[in-house]
Amino acid sequence: MANATVKREEVKTPYAQGVYVASQNSANEEDILDSFQSLEVDEARLIEQKEHLMILLNQLETKAKEEFEKRKRKVERLNSEVSDLKRRCEKFASWVSSESTLES
Repeated sequence: MANATVKREEVKTPYAQGVYVASQNSANEEDILDSFQSLEVDEARLIEQKEHLMILLNQLETKAKEEFEKRKRKVERLNSEVSDLKRRCEKFASWVSSESTLES
């Protein structure tokens, strides 16, 4: 036959049950608070990272624009030099051709 006696620790008074529920609620609240604090830390870290990346992006954009302008000026200078050299070549070609015409 099964033992019909109830062990002392299995018997829970309404007070003990209330304490157990309260401790469970307290643990849940602590878990929620811990999770909330963890989210706050993550949020702060991400905000800081975002600000750093935005500053870096602005610096890189500025540098890219400066490099673009520098290359643009270099191309313009080279175009001017090429035009000047073409003009001078045409001038000398014209002079050489007129001299050889005069000699003939």
